[in-house]
Amino acid sequence: MTSEVLDAAFRLFRAGLVRCLPYSGLAALMLEIPKLYSSFQGTGQMLFEMVTPLGRLFRITGLTDINLVQLIAALFDVALLGMISLRLTSIARGLRPRFRSEVAMALRRWVPACVASFAGLVFPALMLRSIWLFNPLFPEPLWPAVAALLLFPSALLAVTLPAFWSDGLRSLAAIVQAVRISCWSLWRMIGAILATLCILAVFYLLVVILIGILSPLLGRADLFLFAAVGEMFYLVAVAIGVPFVVAVLIVAHADLKLRHQQRRGARQ
Repeated sequence: MTSEVLDAAFRLFRAGLVRCLPYSGLAALMLEIPKLYSSFQGTGQMLFEMVTPLGRLFRITGLTDINLVQLIAALFDVALLGMISLRLTSIARGLRPRFRSEVAMALRRWVPACVASFAGLVFPALMLRSIWLFNPLFPEPLWPAVAALLLFPSALLAVTLPAFWSDGLRSLAAIVQAVRISCWSLWRMIGAILATLCILAVFYLLVVILIGILSPLLGRADLFLFAAVGEMFYLVAVAIGVPFVVAVLIVAHADLKLRHQQRRGARQ
């Protein structure tokens, strides 16, 4: 499944990259807004403290004004992610993408989309956070273990977004369908997730290498210029990487549905 899904996803990604760049570029810019806000406001003011065991594990002790800006940016990214999903789904089905219908659909289903996006992305986000907190200089076995455990619920709920946007299901129905069609192909989904992470890691390394190559060319440029060049490459990486991840999810969802239907037909 992994090689077939990645091959079909790459073809879908190549066919829809240019058409999805306005949405993915805007989504990348929305991710930069909290950084800009924190650059002018500093560390931020604590709105209220909220100490929980999970928050203590991931070093989250409360809600600040920067966290509020991040939440608002995430809400806009939910709608943009839905538009990317709708556009790639139209391309995969051989239909002509329509901007007005995509915007109307995203706005009409914005609230349930937040639930579906949270279910589909919370475990991968926690997994990536665990990997990011791992320090190779002072290795702690806790973070790789947490990331490995979070890989299983991530695989179960990964196709919640295409089930919600592509099939037009409600948020809870999309979650149920994602679990139902993924539970029998859990290892296949884990393989697809790991392969996708490896591809994104290679692409990230290429961006880092390009920044390293350009650094001597900048000479004695100040830190602001270095930061601007780094953020520019980051925006390009996110704008290209998001459509690829969505394409993988759409193809994996279609493959899992087909396998589930074949399994039910064989039982009957």
